[in-house]
Amino acid sequence: MRKIAPLHPEAKRTQDIIAELEQGVVPPVPIAQMRALMKARTRRLAAEPPAVGRILDKTVTTDANRVPIRLYYPAGANGLLPAYIYSHGGGFVVGDLDMVETICRTICNDAHIVVVSIDYRLAPEHPFPAGLEDVIAATRWVSQNGPKLGIDVGRLAVGGDSAGGNLAAATAQQLVATSDVALRFQVLVYPVTDLTCSQPSYKDLGTGYPLTLDRMRFYISQYLRDPAQATDARASPLLATSFAGLPPALVVVAGLDPLVDEGLAYAQKLREAGIDAATVEVPDHPHGFLGWTRESKAARETLATIGRHLRERLHA
Repeated sequence: MRKIAPLHPEAKRTQDIIAELEQGVVPPVPIAQMRALMKARTRRLAAEPPAVGRILDKTVTTDANRVPIRLYYPAGANGLLPAYIYSHGGGFVVGDLDMVETICRTICNDAHIVVVSIDYRLAPEHPFPAGLEDVIAATRWVSQNGPKLGIDVGRLAVGGDSAGGNLAAATAQQLVATSDVALRFQVLVYPVTDLTCSQPSYKDLGTGYPLTLDRMRFYISQYLRDPAQATDARASPLLATSFAGLPPALVVVAGLDPLVDEGLAYAQKLREAGIDAATVEVPDHPHGFLGWTRESKAARETLATIGRHLRERLHA
């Protein structure tokens, strides 16, 4: 039987704030309303973004799309710096560059690296694999244009949280398969790795917390045109047939999250393939806590841990 930790008081207070902001509204609601609620949640729960040395907005043009990206440079940057290419969460349906300003700026400063945040296309307007295609395209573009951006393309990492963790993991798999971008590291924060929703933690932790089984099923229904796509490794990277050649990883999971088992299973698959994959579990917090930097000490400490791992891996 799973041992479920008591909800931390700071996480309980944050859940109460979220419930008040959402006023009991749960999917399905109009997508525009869901996106507005996420913006309000970010404004209330994220700490004030710290200053960085410089911010640069660019657009990556592909055959299918124009992908906005935002680059954060640390103060005192000299020469070519490593880069962390980041995809925000939001169930493939909500979220934008502004939602992760505090996260990206903090990592930029803590790791002394360039952080590249990607505003990939969202479902349902742009279902699978549109978002993944944008993240792959942006990662390739950074690799191809690194020196002009002040980036050392030999020291690249990818990462993201929740749906962004899914896109980062799938991007790493696709780029290893094509061998055209070398990645040194990946950071996956409570990643979505199995869209079949078949992991045991969905049963044990699928109600009572901000991310529920029903809400996850709604997000997946918006992202996938056909439920059968859930078994495509590009949508469910845990189901890949090979993990060989993938970069080392840090996988962060929340103990009170229906996604906890698929995050841990992904790290285990990496280790079974001989890849160094460290895990950090925050047992008394639910999904989404990394964005709660105003309210949660655990969020701030976990963000510092991510910055430390990136600094160690990319500056070595």
